[in-house]
Amino acid sequence: METVDAMGKACPAPNIMTRRALRDNDEVVTRVSEKIATENISKMAKQLGYHVSVDQKGDHEWAVTVKKQGKTSATTTTPTACDAAISASVIDDGNDQQRIEPAAYNSIRLSDGYIVVLNSDEVGRGDATLGKQLTKSFISSLTEQDVLPEYILMYNSGVKLAMKDSDTVEDLQALEKLGVKVMECGICVNFFDIKDQLGVGSITNMFRITELMRTAHRVVKPC
Repeated sequence: METVDAMGKACPAPNIMTRRALRDNDEVVTRVSEKIATENISKMAKQLGYHVSVDQKGDHEWAVTVKKQGKTSATTTTPTACDAAISASVIDDGNDQQRIEPAAYNSIRLSDGYIVVLNSDEVGRGDATLGKQLTKSFISSLTEQDVLPEYILMYNSGVKLAMKDSDTVEDLQALEKLGVKVMECGICVNFFDIKDQLGVGSITNMFRITELMRTAHRVVKPC
């Protein structure tokens, strides 16, 4: 049995930490400090068909136990607020739009022609602070997907996500090391005057971005 200390960790970190531990262990106990984290881990476990139990240890401490033994059939559960950063993105395949379904949790591999577009440093509309937090969560969650994109294309304020002092640069660097091509719009980089501050990826032009989006099998863009 593996114990994961996710106390004080914000979504989606507890899910990611639990999932990593499950790769090498049949039973994982994750300690969390927020009730929403217990709900999110429970949902993930049920999607995988694993047994899950939650034990409240104190006012702000829970232990979530996930067991692979005696696994049951996977179930479909209602998305939570945390899933906005993980799976509530939109696929545009040129015909219609649909929600991304949870990954199959197999070995990580690069996709055949799917790309991620980040045209802002905020996800969604409303509170800017929340939008930036969701963007960080989306990119962090992307590193844990079983199928990785072939490209990550950034334009407009999305190029700021590649800056050396950005809280998203380490995850983008990790994706690049896994073979994902990270590219920033040159016009946008010059507009924000951040060329010397980039910490990941390469500069391209809007013609190339347009070409890649036009020929991609799928374009994934966080709402």
